[in-house]
Amino acid sequence: MALADIQTDLRRQIETASRGLATVRYTAKGQASYFYRLRKFDLADLGAGFGAGTHPAFIVDGVVRDEILIGIHPAAEVDGEMVSRAGLVPRTTINHDQAVTWARATGPGFCVASNAMYAALALQCRAAGVYPRGNTQFGRSHADTAECGINDSGNSATGGSGHTVIRAGSGPVTWSHPRSPWGVQNLKGNVWEWSPGMRIVDGEIQIIANNDAVLATTNLGTAGPWWAIAAADGALVGPGTAGTVKYATSGTAAGTLVCADNAALSSMVAYGVSEAALQRLRALGLMTPGAPIETDRFYINVTGERLPIRGGNWGNGGDAGVFALNLRNVRANAGAGIGFRPAFVI
Repeated sequence: MALADIQTDLRRQIETASRGLATVRYTAKGQASYFYRLRKFDLADLGAGFGAGTHPAFIVDGVVRDEILIGIHPAAEVDGEMVSRAGLVPRTTINHDQAVTWARATGPGFCVASNAMYAALALQCRAAGVYPRGNTQFGRSHADTAECGINDSGNSATGGSGHTVIRAGSGPVTWSHPRSPWGVQNLKGNVWEWSPGMRIVDGEIQIIANNDAVLATTNLGTAGPWWAIAAADGALVGPGTAGTVKYATSGTAAGTLVCADNAALSSMVAYGVSEAALQRLRALGLMTPGAPIETDRFYINVTGERLPIRGGNWGNGGDAGVFALNLRNVRANAGAGIGFRPAFVI
C-alpha cells in the first residue's frame, strides 16, 4: 500500500473512532500528529457579553473557516519536528519565537495554537459549564488527588511532589475538553503554553487581527501587524493611539482593565471601557467573562513587551485553568515549565 493510502486510512480510522471529534495531519517528514476538530461557533452561543458573529479564532486571512485543528496534546519533539501524540513528554525550555519558527517548519498548515484558539476553548468550557481538571499538583489534580498521570520517568505520579511533567494522554478523561479521549488534554496545568497573537507593550493590549497569527506569512515579531483596541468603541487602531485599552495593576484611570498581579482573573475591573471593547476583549480571553469562572490566575508585568502563556503548570493548584493568563514573560524567556501546543489550519 502506498504511503499516501496508509496516511489516508489512518486519518479515516481516527475520524471514525472519535465520531468526528479528532483527525490526523502529517508533518513534512510524514509523522502523524493528532488534532481535535474545533468547529465554528457564533459569539452569541456563548451567552450575554460577547456580541454576535463568528468567533475570531475561525477567521483566518479574511476567510471564515468551518473548523480549526488544535493539538490534542502539547507539542513534543520527534525527529526534529513537533508532534501532538500520546505517550510523549512535552517539549519545554523553548522561547516564543523558537516555538513559532519550529512549528512553521514542521510542515504547511502547522502553527502554534494561538491566543484566539485558547480563548475559544476556554469559552466553550464555560458555556458548557464543565471545566477540565489537570496536572496541577505535581502529577495529579489538586482537586481530586486520585487523578494522576504518568511522569516523565514513566512512573505513576501519585506522590504529588517534585518536578512532575506528565506524559501526553496519561491523565484521565476529566482532564480533557470535551470529556472524551479525543478532546484537548492538559489545558489546565502540566506546562504553561505560549499563545501567539497577543502581547502587551507597557501595559497596552495589542493583538493580531482575528486569527491571522496562525499564518506562516504573519510577522509575530516586534514589528508585526499589531493592533491596539480603542476603549471608546472597540475598534482596532494603531499601537500608541490615544485612548486605547491598557492593563493596570491599580487605580481607576479611564481605558484600563485593572487586576493586581497574581490575582484571580475574575477580579478584573474595567474603567472607562465601552461595552463594544469589552466584548472584543472577553471573546479573546483578555477580560474576565464573568461567572461561572474558576479561580484561574492573572499574572502581569506592565514594563516593556510581554507575551502570553496560558493554562498554568504542574504546581499551580487552583491558580491554573483554561482562563489562566500570564503576561510576565519577554519573548526570549524559556523555562522548564513553558511549552506550547501544535495547531493546524487548513
